[in-house]
Amino acid sequence: MLARTPTMAERLVAEALGTFILVFVGCGAVSLTALIPFNGRFPVGEANLLLSALAFGFALFIAVLVVGRVSGAHVNPAVTLGLAVMGRFPWNEVAYYIGAQVAGAIAGALGIAAIYGKFASTFGHLGAPSLSIGTSALQGIVAEAIGTAILMLAIIATAVDRRAPAGWAALGIGFALGAAIMVLGPATGGSLNPARAFGPDLVNAFFGTPTNWGVYIICYLIGPIIGAGCAAYLYSYFAHLPRPAQEPQRADEPTETTETGEGAGAPA
Repeated sequence: MLARTPTMAERLVAEALGTFILVFVGCGAVSLTALIPFNGRFPVGEANLLLSALAFGFALFIAVLVVGRVSGAHVNPAVTLGLAVMGRFPWNEVAYYIGAQVAGAIAGALGIAAIYGKFASTFGHLGAPSLSIGTSALQGIVAEAIGTAILMLAIIATAVDRRAPAGWAALGIGFALGAAIMVLGPATGGSLNPARAFGPDLVNAFFGTPTNWGVYIICYLIGPIIGAGCAAYLYSYFAHLPRPAQEPQRADEPTETTETGEGAGAPA
């Protein structure tokens, strides 16, 4: 039976849902690491960098499994732009995808605030990333670019490159995000995603929690975009990525193609 091509509306809902899962689970875990010490208000076990990294990795793993076959589970504006640079996603759909991702990120941050209240913003900043003391803006943009490049390479290698073994994309992408956060988390928070940083920052403003928007633009917006674009070109160069028309079809994929020629404009 041939698979039905998802409509644009369905794909945008899927992107928003996937980004919501990423922000709600990942940023929620980060918020709790700051809430734990305050009067035992929220009785959870000791949280640390490993918990945050695993939370984001698992959240992305779940998001790819849930919406990957519908929208491709970009859940990241930098990934969408990187795929467009590679010619694997239509430029005329980029703005729609980014809008859905931002909406999902805002909804995820609101979900955290709805459960844990103002404390999650005041003490946990709703999981919004920030530069650590001693980390400059230059170091921040380099760190976010490198981390996003690692994530983008994993996405291309496991989900975009049809020569890769089927079935490993969700796990490989989730592991890549978690591994990058383990290294970069202490310096920048390991956002690697402009939407994931923007959603909590915006909702924090409603609680009076300050945000350095200059740092956001330099480190958490420009950094990931540079990293994803460089990774797209790098993988295409050293792996000799075939053009879409030349790619072999995987045995587990339906024979019907979509209007974009990439399943759902996907990585997954």
